[in-house]
Amino acid sequence: MGGQSSKPQQRVLIAVDGSSHSQNAFDWYRTNLATPGEDVILFHTGSLPNYLMAPTGISASDSDVQRANESLRKRVAQLEESMMEQCKRHSMQCRWKYADSLSPGPAVVDASAEEKADLVVMGTRGLGTIRRTILGSVSEFVISHSRRPVVVVPPPPQQ
Repeated sequence: MGGQSSKPQQRVLIAVDGSSHSQNAFDWYRTNLATPGEDVILFHTGSLPNYLMAPTGISASDSDVQRANESLRKRVAQLEESMMEQCKRHSMQCRWKYADSLSPGPAVVDASAEEKADLVVMGTRGLGTIRRTILGSVSEFVISHSRRPVVVVPPPPQQ
């Protein structure tokens, strides 16, 4: 009634993977929803390839595992640098969060719960029904299992 009420700072988790689809989701959020002072968490998940992690009958050499680990570390660092630079350029308060996981859907759900995100933003590849049924969909998993609101940004229309 006579005092001003201030809206609590919103915490938004944006799933990023370096693809044009996740870049599209980041750009959509920045253009349509971002407000100054929000806590934006850029979340990425990755891991070594399955054949290096799981028993397959073919053992990977220590040097193969070390090279793959170094390659993963470099890709993650490059993505972090690129995304944080975009945040800086657009005066957004962002922080980086990484999880080592073979399953991106559960990793996004877990990270959004751990961070107490008010909103999850992610892109989608726009797979057709058959391909989505066979391959699965990270965005569908997150929508089905998250206890947080989820915005799934579709790919832009074909020009």
